Amino acid sequence: MRVPSTGRASIFRNKDRKFRVQAIMSKDGYTAFNVARRKLAALVGWKVAKVSDADVIEYLARGEEATRIYVSWLEGQVKR
Repeated sequence: MRVPSTGRASIFRNKDRKFRVQAIMSKDGYTAFNVARRKLAALVGWKVAKVSDADVIEYLARGEEATRIYVSWLEGQVKR
């Protein structure tokens, strides 16, 4: 798990901070967002509370299959 010097750990790396998203959501949208958070947490093996909003947004933007490919690649980059 990568923990930056500021903020919290992130799944998706190399964010250049040029693209920021902020949103106010409906109750139904927020419920669906949290379902996606649980799916992403299960996919990477993290506790749900550790998955950031930014990672959930990136997961939803990339899609599940592309995220699976990315996570598989990322696991290959980890030195054991």
